Amino acid sequence: MKMKFNKNVRIVLIVIMLILTGSSSVLLYCEVSYPEFKEEKVALYRYNNKANVNYRAYLKPNILYSGENNKKDTIYITEFIDYINTFMKYEFSGERGADIKGDYEIIAVVEGYTAEGEKCKSIWNKKFRLLEKTLFNSNDQIASIQQELPIDFQKYNNFARQIIEDTKISCQVKMTIFWNIHIKAQTDKGLIEDIISPTMIIPLNNNYFEITGQLAQEKPGAIEETKEIEVPVNKKIVITCGVVIGVLSIILVFLLFCTKGILITNPLEKKLKKIFKNHGDRLVALDNEVMNTCENYNKVKSIDDLVRIADEIAKPIMYKYTSDFKEMTKFYVFDDTQMYMLDLKDVLLEENKEKDKLTNNTYRFGKSLLKLKNKSVHKEEAETEKET
Repeated sequence: MKMKFNKNVRIVLIVIMLILTGSSSVLLYCEVSYPEFKEEKVALYRYNNKANVNYRAYLKPNILYSGENNKKDTIYITEFIDYINTFMKYEFSGERGADIKGDYEIIAVVEGYTAEGEKCKSIWNKKFRLLEKTLFNSNDQIASIQQELPIDFQKYNNFARQIIEDTKISCQVKMTIFWNIHIKAQTDKGLIEDIISPTMIIPLNNNYFEITGQLAQEKPGAIEETKEIEVPVNKKIVITCGVVIGVLSIILVFLLFCTKGILITNPLEKKLKKIFKNHGDRLVALDNEVMNTCENYNKVKSIDDLVRIADEIAKPIMYKYTSDFKEMTKFYVFDDTQMYMLDLKDVLLEENKEKDKLTNNTYRFGKSLLKLKNKSVHKEEAETEKET
């Protein structure tokens, strides 16, 4: 047995289901058939540059220590230092073999400076070349070098003291040592050119000092190419659209084959539906017949009048419920001594009378117009005959 729906409501629901199903289907089709693309950098050749500087402090004969001080990140007494030996290790490593060529040099800069907050301003400086430019090469994946270099600490410390004595400028002094390494590697994917430069900082003209600087550096890199990569289909959208299409299709099939549209043509049914739609929250359904126990009985002409009365006396609107809508024609509001009733049959009867009256008046008006027209025609004919 098919469920009965208001015909207009059924049509609207079917149209909505069709639109939603079509929209979801189009979205699903576009997601699957027209993938998106995004630009992404793809590494063609990866490599790594790595340099590390280690050191040992060798001491003069003294009453505290002997030999060498292997401890890093410690404080050294200036008068006990003989020299500092440094050890540099560097390695270039690539994914595949390449024609690797490079050079390195070691430079020291002794500098007098003044510190203003976190900024340092140079007053004077002098460059010393500790190692001339040295070449290296390799035809493998890896190119590595090792370089040992002793630093004559007292030589540069005495130089700093001499500059301060000569210039009469008392300032802070440091020696910065640079291991400048320049690499060129010709690979099957292009040329790599890079510079890496670990540094060591040694304070001068102090009674004690601590060695600092960027002693270890590592610079990974790659030769890259920008490509358009297809973005994978969004599974969440696909699953969601599929579920929505399935549910909407079931509802659409149900509306098409399991429901029947009907038009409400009965005037009483129309009025009842309108009353329940507009005032359903005010209505109280009774199982028994409504008994009139009030002294005064009043009829009202419309549901709006009955609602106003119910609001005025703060009482509900009651009716006797029955499965046959033709029997639900009376609505009541009770006060202590008054009963107010709306009978829909009387309302419909009154409306029909008004319609009949309007129809009769229209008919009479049309008949009068026709008589006037005929009279005018006869008059014209008589005047024509008279003139003849």
